[in-house]
Amino acid sequence: MPSWNDGESSNASYLPDLTDMDYAPDTVDDTGFCGIALDCPEVCRVHKLQLRKCVAFQGTDTGRKFYMCQILNHVMNCGFNSWLDPEWPETLKNALATLWEKYHRINSLRIDERIENANLVKEITDEKIKIEKKYSSLVGDVNKFMDDTEIKIYKDTYANIMGKTEDQKGEVEALKDEVANLKEAQKTQAMMMRNCQDNKDKLMRIKAICDE
Repeated sequence: MPSWNDGESSNASYLPDLTDMDYAPDTVDDTGFCGIALDCPEVCRVHKLQLRKCVAFQGTDTGRKFYMCQILNHVMNCGFNSWLDPEWPETLKNALATLWEKYHRINSLRIDERIENANLVKEITDEKIKIEKKYSSLVGDVNKFMDDTEIKIYKDTYANIMGKTEDQKGEVEALKDEVANLKEAQKTQAMMMRNCQDNKDKLMRIKAICDE
């Protein structure tokens, strides 16, 4: 016979004692033992209704058949009535206690792992949100830099064009002055030529008088 003491405690003190209980243990579906116990003369304690057939799935009584109140509403249900199967042998009870203890330990580890994973997911999510905020801020800074650079280029280009325009205006004014000077010089030259012609005419008249 195998030993159920594998160095781990088989103490299942955390499991309820179902022998004299007023409530029903957890159950498992069993198509061979279910429905209303029509052949059982007992009735439930509160409603005096025929009992429902169930199979326990809890602690050292796992697999034992029992009767309980047939009302499905757990608030109204008056609970456990009686066992149909006798108690299991101690060896089997020890084995069931060890299995349930291992189950609860593994289930607890799984819960701890899920909590740890949930915390990790939260940390990753928080970090993702921080990165997205930093990225959004960086994009805003880059866009502002591009806008400021574009405005500066426009201003510099406009100033350059306006500067060239002022230079061109100065050149035009200088050309206008030069043209005006040339026109004045032409007027002076024309006046001098008329004076010369008048003097020439006077000399010709004097000569003609002298020749008479």
